[in-house]
This record gives sequence, C-alpha cells and structure tokens, in this order.
Amino acid sequence: MQFVSLAKLLRFNGYYWAAIFLLGLLSSLQAVALREKPFEWHYFPMMLASDLVAMLLTAGLVIWSYHRLRQQTFSNTQLLLGVALVALVYIPAENAFWLLLWDNKITDIRLLAGNLDTAVLAFFVWTACYLTVLIYQKQLQRLAQTNELSQKVQQLELQALSHQLNPHFTFNALNSVCALLEAERYDDAETMSEQLATFLRYSLSKSPDSLVQLADELSAINAYLQLQKTRFGDKLKVNCQIDDTLKRQRIPALLLQPLVENAIKYAVATRKQGATITISGARLQDSLHLCISDDGPGSQLQANSGGAGVGLDNIRNRLLQHFGNNATLAIGASPQGFKVDICLPWQTA
Repeated sequence: MQFVSLAKLLRFNGYYWAAIFLLGLLSSLQAVALREKPFEWHYFPMMLASDLVAMLLTAGLVIWSYHRLRQQTFSNTQLLLGVALVALVYIPAENAFWLLLWDNKITDIRLLAGNLDTAVLAFFVWTACYLTVLIYQKQLQRLAQTNELSQKVQQLELQALSHQLNPHFTFNALNSVCALLEAERYDDAETMSEQLATFLRYSLSKSPDSLVQLADELSAINAYLQLQKTRFGDKLKVNCQIDDTLKRQRIPALLLQPLVENAIKYAVATRKQGATITISGARLQDSLHLCISDDGPGSQLQANSGGAGVGLDNIRNRLLQHFGNNATLAIGASPQGFKVDICLPWQTA
C-alpha cells in the first residue's frame, strides 16, 4: 500500500481553505442580505488574501509533519503545538489587518482576540482532518514495516530449510562415492563425482525462495538418478509419468529431489531386488498434483524412518512458506510401497 503523497496532502490543504473562504463569503453575503445593504466587493481580495495566508501557514505544517513522519520522528503532540502556534500568530495578525483596513486604531489589545471562536474553529477542524490522515499514514507505515519484516523472516526460514537440505544430500552422495571407491569401482566413482558436481551446481545456483519450472526440476532429478544408477545399477528402476503440458508449471526448487532420495535410501538400498520409483503428475481442476511413490517396504519405512520424517517436515514447511494453505503434502504407506502426494495451486502462464 502506498503512502498518501505530499502533493496530495497539499492539494487537500488548499481545498480545505478554499472551502473556508467560500463559507466566509456566503456568510458575509447572507449578513448583507439580511441588512439589505450592498456587498462591498472591494473587501473580496482582502478576504481571499487572509485565507491564503492561513493556507500557506498550514501548508508549512503539512510539509514539516510529512517529512518528520517519513523519518519516524513525528508525534501528534508536535502537530498540536504547531497548530496552536500558527493560530496564536495568525488570528491577532488577521484582526489587526482588518482593524487597520477599516481605519480603526488599536486602542485595546483585547480587540486582537476578537472573532476568536470562529477563527479557532477553522484551525480545530483542520487539525482533526489532518490528524486523521496522519493516523492513516502511520498505519500504512507500520503495515509496510510489518510486511518487510515478514518477508525477511520468510526468506530466512527458506534459507534455513535449504541449508538443511544441501548438506544432507551432499553427505549421502559422498558416502556413495566412498562406497564405490571401497569396492574398487574407480571408473564409476569418477563418473559419480562428475555427476555430483553437475547436480550441485544446479542446486547451489537456485535461491531457496525461488520457483523453477517443473521441467527443470525433472531434469535435475534425472541427473541425480543417473548419479545413483552408477551405484545401484539395475536395482534402481524409474518410471516417469508426467505429461509435457505440466512441465511449464513452477514449483519450489529441489522440492521433489529429497523425496526421490528418500525412496532410494529406504526402498532401493535396503532391498536386494531394489525397487521402482514412480514420478507422476496430473492437473485436477485448479491444482497440480505430483506424486513420488515406490514399491518398497512402505509400512515398515513409515514406522522406522525418523530421517524421512524430518525431510517430509522440511518439504511441508517449504510449501507453507511459498503457498500458505493453498498447498498440501500427504503421505501413504502400505505393505506394497510408500508414496508422497503434493498438491500445488495451478499457475496460469
């Protein structure tokens, strides 16, 4: 939300005193009509000049208070004191002006306080109107500060979640390289190291709060799977069922990779025969549904895999940070396997 601009405040100040001038003119015309005397139009420029001076004085207050507000050094008390000072200077000066204009000598200083009630009323109404605007300005200022703080907190939370993800993945991948070296599969270890470097370049180049096309995420997952195939060979089987029409949708970077990693860790690596990992997606009404599933020991995994639970909580928190309650994550386990369903809002191009 934007602040009310200084130019607009000055226009409102001008409109206010123009209205005061018109009301004063109407009052004078009414008094003349009741007395059945002609209106002395030569006083018209003097009336206009009098209200113009009031407008200029209050315009100075507007400029002063506006800059103080933007610097967060303004208080309502300061404005009230400023208006009181302006009124104390303006009202006696105006009365002296009219007394001298009518060729009257100022024989009593109390004459300078004449017409005090109506003159002060104009400044009182101006103060009330302007304070209302300033309170609105302060609310906008606090809202802007709150939104900025919320964005910073959100970015820090996403960075923390991302920092949890990258070391975890790197640790597992390096363990895989070490396992190949221990098995004296040096060529495979070299290939895996190159694939690891390629994948890490992708993961580290993505901001934790960035969104990427699903096609890019799948490409990174494919690189990761090729890296793991170097270790597991035919034990790792992959079935991708995502139509090309879905691949332009945007999802949080590295959202699916931890799920594939968990499937490899708990379904492929723990079984002699390995497992098949299925990556599927579909559009259902205004939502994008993505699913990572495997045919491994699903029920047992859910009971014993504390690390997988932490990873799922991590993903759930990332979805919350990006989409709020518009995104969901659901898990399902059975003796035939384990699956994770993610529902994201559909994004129009």
